Amino acid sequence: MSKLVIISFFSLAIIISGCIRKNEPIKKTITKNSNALKDLNNTRAMDDVLFIGLIGKKARIYKYNFSTKSYSEFWHNEKEEVVELSYSPNKKSAFLLIAHQSGKKGVFPYINSVKLYSISLDSNTVKLVETIGSGLQVFSFWEKDNLFRIILNIFDVAVGKHVEQKIKTFDASGKKLTDEKKTYDVVKDGFPQNPVIQINISSPDKKYSILSVDSTQTQIYLINNNGNEEKRLIAKLNQKLNVVDWSEDGEYLIFSTIDISPGNETLYNKEPATSKLFIFSVENKKIVKMFEGGGIKNFMLNGNIMIFDDGFKERSKLVIYNFRSGQMIDSVKISGGCGLKNIPRIPDYGA
Repeated sequence: MSKLVIISFFSLAIIISGCIRKNEPIKKTITKNSNALKDLNNTRAMDDVLFIGLIGKKARIYKYNFSTKSYSEFWHNEKEEVVELSYSPNKKSAFLLIAHQSGKKGVFPYINSVKLYSISLDSNTVKLVETIGSGLQVFSFWEKDNLFRIILNIFDVAVGKHVEQKIKTFDASGKKLTDEKKTYDVVKDGFPQNPVIQINISSPDKKYSILSVDSTQTQIYLINNNGNEEKRLIAKLNQKLNVVDWSEDGEYLIFSTIDISPGNETLYNKEPATSKLFIFSVENKKIVKMFEGGGIKNFMLNGNIMIFDDGFKERSKLVIYNFRSGQMIDSVKISGGCGLKNIPRIPDYGA
């Protein structure tokens, strides 16, 4: 999948407890389904996946095992907050961003002492890579399988109208490749824009691609790159295209949409309508499954298995679903909520 991450002050940080531990079994009630489990074992690529769960005010990184359909504690840090857990697109590397503290002072966001950790998926260890610094906002995203970028916006106290931008790039092992600085005159240049994340628009065989046209509504099309078919309208809705991924054989297109803007009137409802997740059969040219409701719908593909989070805060959960067979494999619920990248939060648009 595209591992593409945007982190801002809209994503409130998660407080977690502190020290590296070996996996500790967590009691979990599992509904046995031998057919689903057999199907899962035959179609998955990874043995397990990391995710974030919150118990009380303490967030931890957990590991879900697909064979046993159970999860255990993987890592936690008592004195710092988890900002983001991020897998590379090929799922062979992972990074963790943490911070000492974050929030808002008046109308301005802040985030203090951001640190980058690398996670060895082979040895199950977590290692500090570099201290990134403190500032207004931090963003991180994978540009490709071996290129991870972090952007930190810093308010220049000496020159009040300037915002300095630190841009650091790392390879998948955590080796720093570049370290740049840019200065923006807010009066002349405006505030630095969020980085534009490249969407994985093309199928693995390059036969098809996806096109999003935004106007009063978002129209999402499937394009046959061979040129012998007209573009096909997949969906027309009031949410923007968010993340796109394809099955390894290109037979299924999975994409999510999102609207967490201040204009979304359902944002603070008990059941907000902020995101949708679509499974589209390229062969049959139709949507075969849609999940909708609250949350961000961060998702990851593992063979024929799709893992995604659903809902906000303590209502958030992890869902494991076989998109090819249409079978629900499992769901994970933790008292304070859980998610693939962080605990999804409703954005704070207040002053």
